[in-house]
Amino acid sequence: MTMEPVYDVMARLLTEHFGVPEDQIRPDATFEALEFDSLSRLELGMVLADTFGVSLPEDRVDMTLAEAAEYLTAAVGAAEAAERLQKSVR
Repeated sequence: MTMEPVYDVMARLLTEHFGVPEDQIRPDATFEALEFDSLSRLELGMVLADTFGVSLPEDRVDMTLAEAAEYLTAAVGAAEAAERLQKSVR
């Protein structure tokens, strides 16, 4: 079973949960360009944490969607590796 790429999941969340028009979702779009204010970013962080178990850094409001997906992909991979390591030590 292959997992859906983080970018695709994030794009779907942006359209379905936040109402961002699909034609505005591009790898080079920033959350600021998508008109996400601090409250929207906080809500997005909670949705991403629920979905992936990790969230975006709060101090990076200028992140592009591609950078955000890359960050989340790496963070999810690190979290999964830590979990596997912890299980192997038990």
